Amino acid sequence: MVCPSPSVSGSASKWQLAQADYMAEESSDHLLKLRIGFIMDGVESVRSLQDSFPSLHSDLTYVSDPKFFSFEEDGIKLYKGESLVIEGENLRLASTESEVNVTIGTRPCNLTSLASTQLVCFPPEVQPTGTDEIGRRTETALPMVVIRVGRNLRFEVGYLRYEVAKRYELPPEAVGGIAAGGAVLVLFSLIILAVLRHKNSQAEREYKRIQLQMDTLENSVRSECKQAFAELQTDMTDLTNDLETCGIPTLDHRTYVMKVFFPGVYDHPLLQETKLRQNGMYSTCEVAMAQFEQLVNNKCFLLTFIKTLEAQKSFSFRDRVNVASLLMVILLEKMEYATDVLRALLLQLIEKSVNTKHPQLMLRRTESVVEKMLTNWMALSMYDYLKNEAGSSLFLLFSAIKHQVEKGPVDAITHDARYSLSEERLLREQIDYSIVVRIHECYLKLLETKQTGFFFSIPVQLTSLET
Repeated sequence: MVCPSPSVSGSASKWQLAQADYMAEESSDHLLKLRIGFIMDGVESVRSLQDSFPSLHSDLTYVSDPKFFSFEEDGIKLYKGESLVIEGENLRLASTESEVNVTIGTRPCNLTSLASTQLVCFPPEVQPTGTDEIGRRTETALPMVVIRVGRNLRFEVGYLRYEVAKRYELPPEAVGGIAAGGAVLVLFSLIILAVLRHKNSQAEREYKRIQLQMDTLENSVRSECKQAFAELQTDMTDLTNDLETCGIPTLDHRTYVMKVFFPGVYDHPLLQETKLRQNGMYSTCEVAMAQFEQLVNNKCFLLTFIKTLEAQKSFSFRDRVNVASLLMVILLEKMEYATDVLRALLLQLIEKSVNTKHPQLMLRRTESVVEKMLTNWMALSMYDYLKNEAGSSLFLLFSAIKHQVEKGPVDAITHDARYSLSEERLLREQIDYSIVVRIHECYLKLLETKQTGFFFSIPVQLTSLET
């Protein structure tokens, strides 16, 4: 059986106790303790539970009502987004948190703690409308803070005003748009991640491919170096023997001069013998040449003659070379005079070159008569030295280089060789080849050797024979 406790005051309770002869005790803490009894038809034992049932707790204690203090500043409290604290007295004498209900307008305030002098709750995030707990409009247009304790006690502590900015409630369309945008952004991020992963894997595969190519190239170069070193060691003995047994093809002085002065010319008029007429007289041309030779022996005339020729615009480069060679032929028997003339011409050339913008180009391009004369003069002066001392060493060097180059393939058009000493003429492609010796070429070399007055052996390597 459940029944509400009756509300009593101090005077009413004393009068009731005096009339009903009940014992009442009032403590210094304003506590009123009353005995419990029931009036039932025909049942006298329940009128006084303490007398009939001594072991049963049959007292009911009354305490002072709780008090809640109103808000200061005209009863309006500013809410700053934190918990709401309400001060009071006797808040926990006879009530618990479940019996206390706090409302702000029509919205509940979630109770978090209840002490004897303080109540703490969390208001709604958005300020409610300006009404009381049952929806009646307030004069201040602010929500009223109402506290109910049990069924009978109601306290109005004031009004609550929010200082924090109200949260903007987005419409459903905006929420849907944001969600769709987020989904598109996530999808776009996934696509970018997939593309980056694909590029990363592709770059890794490319790196592995390049690494494999580098390893292959390194192995190829290593094997080629080993093969070349082995071939060099194998052919070193044959090369030494061939160079020791072959002779030095030295030209006679006349042939040497013609090859240096007039390269590529085999029927030069200088090689023709001088013929006399039937009456023993020389021709007019020969007389004129003899007189011109006398003029050439005059230093002043010779210097003026060369200067006049070079001043002509029609005097070509080929003409300069021919004139220089012919003059040196005339002066073969007078090398001291030729040296004196050459010295004078060189002084003039140096003085002329100093006044130009590029004096360092002197003696590099053979653009004047004196430069070709200097070349011919040096060739004549070095003939005896080349024949007796340096010629053999130079020819051995030439033979060694030729032997080294012809050990491998040689391009018949570009003359690029695998064993070339020049990087510009290096045959870079790997070619499978076999050594071929033409019988006709070997026969011509043998005939040339037979007609030459020195011993010269032709080393022949024969792997495959072409007729």
